[in-house]
Amino acid sequence: MNVLIIENETYLAQSIASKLADIGHDCHITSVIDLNLKNAYDVILISSSICGDHYEKFIRNNSDSIIIMMISYVSDDTVSKPIKAGAKDYILKPFMIDELIRKIEHYREYKETLYKINFYRSYFNFIEKELNTPTPFQYHPPFVIKSNSQRSADIYAMKYAKEKNIQFEFFSIKEDRYKNFLKNNTSKNTLAYITNLEELKKQDRKDFLDSITKYPVIASIITTDKIIFPQIVDISNIPNNHEIGAEILSVKEYEKAIITKFEGRYPDIELAKKLGMSRKSLWEKRKKYGISRKK
Repeated sequence: MNVLIIENETYLAQSIASKLADIGHDCHITSVIDLNLKNAYDVILISSSICGDHYEKFIRNNSDSIIIMMISYVSDDTVSKPIKAGAKDYILKPFMIDELIRKIEHYREYKETLYKINFYRSYFNFIEKELNTPTPFQYHPPFVIKSNSQRSADIYAMKYAKEKNIQFEFFSIKEDRYKNFLKNNTSKNTLAYITNLEELKKQDRKDFLDSITKYPVIASIITTDKIIFPQIVDISNIPNNHEIGAEILSVKEYEKAIITKFEGRYPDIELAKKLGMSRKSLWEKRKKYGISRKK
């Protein structure tokens, strides 16, 4: 990071610069506040002894920087006013440089975390507009989200979490991690979001749904089948909740993709019926596309 050290005690300024340079920071030292400077540095360390009359304007002009006041005593002028103007923190002289570095790293990590949160919040606000989510949310976990796309189910789950100001752990039914969660979550205080229930065969799905009735679980399934569970949020028929930006496939490519994805989940008779073809036609297409029957 680029660090500006505004300090008239030369030895202190050089000591700080040397220690920061050792851990990879680029430091610049001055004893004058430049009121024309605007957000040119990642970090600004200011000695209160040379603030002058216009330091609050300087701090406001550099509000994007991590500003830490280096002070000899605590007062409104050295602490309260600078922080109100936008400084992040202060450190009382004399101080250990390692403590100053700890403060810098703390606010650097905080700034990066805040940036990431804003980025993901912006992304979520963008994609949730693609789904006409039913509100108000009528259920408390456990409940099942029934949808025609994973994206739509995920948006609903995330919007629920945002609305209720809660967090949950993410699991896929394809992995075994959710089993450990259910086994070890004896307090039942941690919420889980479990996806891909459509990957289970009917009896396995029924057994799973029976097992989560007493746990704080939100589960999602992509299906048009009837699902039996005490609480089901069915968004499968809501307009405009198809996969965003999905590629358009040819009829042959679509047939191949659907057979590959669902053949291990349904018996041939049922899969053929869902595809609107005979069992013999399904067998012929599997042979044509080189799809091996899953057991």
